[in-house]
Amino acid sequence: MTDSSVGRMEKEEEDLVSGTFTWRIDNFSTLNKQKHYSDVFVVGGYKWRILIIPKGNNVDCLSVYLDAADASTLPSGSTRYAKFSLTLVNQLDSKKSMTEDTEHEFVANDNDWGFPSFILLSELCDHDKGYLVNDFCVVEVEVSVRNGIKILEDQETGELIDFRGLGRVEKTFVPFLEEVCSSYPSLLECHKKRSRTFIQCAFTALGRLLRFLKTTKAKDMTHDACKRLQLLWEELETFKFDLVWLEPHVQSVLVMKKRAGRVDRLREDVEILENEIKRRRDVLAAAEVDLEAAKRDLHYYKKRNRRR
Repeated sequence: MTDSSVGRMEKEEEDLVSGTFTWRIDNFSTLNKQKHYSDVFVVGGYKWRILIIPKGNNVDCLSVYLDAADASTLPSGSTRYAKFSLTLVNQLDSKKSMTEDTEHEFVANDNDWGFPSFILLSELCDHDKGYLVNDFCVVEVEVSVRNGIKILEDQETGELIDFRGLGRVEKTFVPFLEEVCSSYPSLLECHKKRSRTFIQCAFTALGRLLRFLKTTKAKDMTHDACKRLQLLWEELETFKFDLVWLEPHVQSVLVMKKRAGRVDRLREDVEILENEIKRRRDVLAAAEVDLEAAKRDLHYYKKRNRRR
């Protein structure tokens, strides 16, 4: 497979930086079902790629995505916003080009976003349509990104204060951090040789999780709350703290909620089945009434025929 790229232009638009990239995909009919990436291009100082799955991501369509090529370098707990459009160019009539728009917050473990069913393969491979000509097609992307990254928070960032000379963290985290660091001094020792930025991110992630555990009641542990806890835990694990003292509690909360969810689902199943049984009993009762009426009518007509 060969490809060529053209035209990259950046411009300031409010607080966004925008750029475009064009990818010519040759020998399309020879591509397999695996993922295929364009060359890397840069917008807003970040590396991006177009990703396609030629035979579709479990659908009979061309799947097209934007991939954050360097998402693995994002600090834990941070996200990169991008607003973008993907276009399949119609080479016979540009007015018939297909464009899809979306936006997404990219994180380290969620580095591509787009459209699994961009265009039916039957339509794409119809040469009269103009999307696939001489066995090549053209995909364009326009990306708009913010300068910098955003730290994921449950609420707006509050006042930042110095924590034990290690770095500045949100004030609301400090009581939770003080409590655990007093009980587990190794938390302070393990990152002393790290950069100040790394330490700030690490203790912010720890503070965020501790605050969540302290302020979220069992009755508030909804499905979304459990997903949030799982995400906070996975983010914190990347900083290599010694968390043997905390892991059992986190896992017990997740397991307890999972079991409660199973009980709720079983309760719903029982209620559904009970309602279905009641419905069928009502149907049966109505049928028995009809049967008795039919028997009476039959008996009446039999007697009447015998008289004749």
